[in-house]
Amino acid sequence: MIQSIAISTDASELLLINAEGTKQALSAIKLRKAARDAGSLRERLDNGDIEVAENITITGLQQVGSTGLNIKFSDGNHRAIYPIAYLNELMQSIDK
Repeated sequence: MIQSIAISTDASELLLINAEGTKQALSAIKLRKAARDAGSLRERLDNGDIEVAENITITGLQQVGSTGLNIKFSDGNHRAIYPIAYLNELMQSIDK
């Protein structure tokens, strides 16, 4: 279970800390490619994937309700909401 969330000092990663104090990082690239907003879904359907600049950064975070997080990116995307359960799924996928 995620206890706290922060942006890395260079804004290239989202840092997730669980109740045991274990820290994991999700890159801005991975998060942007995993976005589920309508524009990102359309891009995936049209192009097969989302093109993301290698230097993309996280420019902001906003809590949405009690279980969601809106992440803003340097490419202008600011519409995707990442439920905590989805962030947990993404973290699990980096361990494999």
